[in-house]
Amino acid sequence: MNLLHAFGSLSPIDASQSEKPFALMFEMWVEAWVGTGQQVALLQRVFDEHFEWVGSEQTVQRRTTLSSDRVQNPHDPDARYAVKGQGKQKKEHVGYKVQVAETVAEGKLAPGEPTRNFVCGILTHAAQESDEAGAEKMQAEQAMGLEKPSALYVDGAYVSGQRLAQAASEGRRLVGPAAHSPQNNQGRFTAEQFQIDVEGRQAICPAGQPNTQCSRLEEQQGGKVSFRFEWSTHCQGCPLREQCVAPGQKHRTVVVGQFHSALQARRVEQQTEAFVEEIKQRNAIEGTQSELVRAHGLRRARYRGLAKVGLQNYFAGAACNAKRWIRRTIWQMKQVLPEARPAVDSA
Repeated sequence: MNLLHAFGSLSPIDASQSEKPFALMFEMWVEAWVGTGQQVALLQRVFDEHFEWVGSEQTVQRRTTLSSDRVQNPHDPDARYAVKGQGKQKKEHVGYKVQVAETVAEGKLAPGEPTRNFVCGILTHAAQESDEAGAEKMQAEQAMGLEKPSALYVDGAYVSGQRLAQAASEGRRLVGPAAHSPQNNQGRFTAEQFQIDVEGRQAICPAGQPNTQCSRLEEQQGGKVSFRFEWSTHCQGCPLREQCVAPGQKHRTVVVGQFHSALQARRVEQQTEAFVEEIKQRNAIEGTQSELVRAHGLRRARYRGLAKVGLQNYFAGAACNAKRWIRRTIWQMKQVLPEARPAVDSA
């Protein structure tokens, strides 16, 4: 710990001063006296994440950009910084993120009947990772011992065109609301107001005009595929031009993702009463998360390190299931006891 505490003195390094002697002394000390122990490796990692060697003189300078995967606390190197929301809704923390899954029992509960749902998955992962990435890890973990459910009820953070298409190809339903198209066109028509058939490379604008061009775009690095639809000859005298085409543009273009058709179909479906009724199946998970937080301390890590925190959360889920099973057993016994009570009383 003294070694890590000593590293704190490196934070006020001034890059304008000559730091080459310090760098040489640091390297010589590490190689000659410390070796390659675990704490030294952590020290080296923290140093590399915040500083870099620059120029032929090999001076030390602070990095202008820092990775979201950097060490936040040397006492818990696995903990990560995460932020959620904006403005007054902004929440920041250093720690971990937890994904919770539970079974969904069909049918309504009788008055006073305890829940029939049980926690079937708790995944602890890095705080800066998205909910979608956490869901993928959860499914990979469950695939080792559980059969994939025919339907998965989620919130909007887990719904994307790609995941909807993937679920459909696997013969199961991903039930959750899809986010609307971003309003980044100053209130003009968004992609939702266009009838787009990505597979057929055809689209109809709000004025009823078909597209004149369709281009397939693919990012070189990530390989993400999107499609650009254009109306190059219809926009000049269109009565809806002001509601569609931004000033300075000759005609309207719309860029959508490869799985836009699946995403748009969900946007239409989620407006129906049947979908609104079906998505209510997910409401119980909010109560489960509240129970895990209030009764089992899910928001407070008692240990350090991803592995230990994950184990703590497994125990919390097991305790929650045990309590639910006991409540259901007691309730079921009470349903039988009134019928048997007269015979007991008469004896």
